[in-house]
Amino acid sequence: MDKKTIVKENYNSKILVNMWSDFIDWDKRRIGENGFLKKILDANNCYAIFESCLGDGCDTIYLLKEGFEVTSNDLDLEFIRKAQESARKESVKLNITSHDWRKLDKHFIKESFDAVLCLGNSLTYLFNKNDQIKTIKQFRKILRKDGILIIDERNYQYFLDNKQKILNGKFDYSHNYVYCGSKVKTQPTKISKSEVVMEYKHTGTGETGHLTLYPFKKDEMIQLLKEAGFTKIKQYSDYNEKYDNKADFYTYVCVK
Repeated sequence: MDKKTIVKENYNSKILVNMWSDFIDWDKRRIGENGFLKKILDANNCYAIFESCLGDGCDTIYLLKEGFEVTSNDLDLEFIRKAQESARKESVKLNITSHDWRKLDKHFIKESFDAVLCLGNSLTYLFNKNDQIKTIKQFRKILRKDGILIIDERNYQYFLDNKQKILNGKFDYSHNYVYCGSKVKTQPTKISKSEVVMEYKHTGTGETGHLTLYPFKKDEMIQLLKEAGFTKIKQYSDYNEKYDNKADFYTYVCVK
């Protein structure tokens, strides 16, 4: 899973890195989450965490400051540099790896972690079902017995069901969950069953970036998790334990 495997041609790392913290809004993410992540980890007696996609460091740094042991993985050098810069400001030290998700067992022994995180809609970078399944199986393999995988996805079914309205500029997103910043405006510019192109425009700098993402359909993520071996799965809609077809994000807590 080198970078060419998981991103498309219109990906510009430096542009996105420059705006990503404003896109997330770290403080608002924690407010929207309302303690969800820490509560789930504590309830499942988790201490050693593998965060599969470090990004700008938002979740890793939060968990380190809460006392967890975190190993953070990323392939993008620009995001790694940004996360390291943020970690220095927050007086924490990062433990960073850059491993192919599909081959984690070559780098970690079985049952190395209490929890694996795949947050921020990160699995969306994989477009091939075989790669998606391999990745989730690898996440499961490095979990201890009764360990948990926490994975999320955008509500792409909303994109697909409202394609024309969204492409005409009427994109409904609350900005209360996961990506909460007000300085970066987002708009899908292409929607199909095989890919969604998202445009990110910073209102202050005028910089514009794009990502091409795989749109998971309704129940597709749950089916992938089951095929990868998880049988105990709870689905949350914007951190509430229920299904809501109008949610911005869905989060799955999967027990090994």
